[in-house]
Amino acid sequence: MDTPDTPPTRELAVADATRLEPGQIVEASADGLDLVVWRSASGRPCVMEARCPHQWSHLGGEGVVDGEELVCLTHLWRFGPDGDGWKVAMNGRRDRKGDVDVFPCREVDGEIVVDLPLSGGA
Repeated sequence: MDTPDTPPTRELAVADATRLEPGQIVEASADGLDLVVWRSASGRPCVMEARCPHQWSHLGGEGVVDGEELVCLTHLWRFGPDGDGWKVAMNGRRDRKGDVDVFPCREVDGEIVVDLPLSGGA
């Protein structure tokens, strides 16, 4: 639901929740956006932009779920369900990197439903 402080959005079903197991990633597109829908190891669904900000690799084909993060296999950047980007150094140090846009989502009647911003306003 939109409030005066939030931009208007619309709900769209982007994936079959019954077929998205923990650790899986599926590609989706909606309103001209290239998206990935993935489920963390704990079962949390996430919808985010599909392109890694580092070299534009598509996370649907070049990504893998590792616990609660989606990892781009091109250069091992990692993204949490909040979209924060990280690179883990050999010594375990986590360095901040570029972020990806994440869209609010939830499971409704067997579907992953996402709230996407309305193009051009309400």
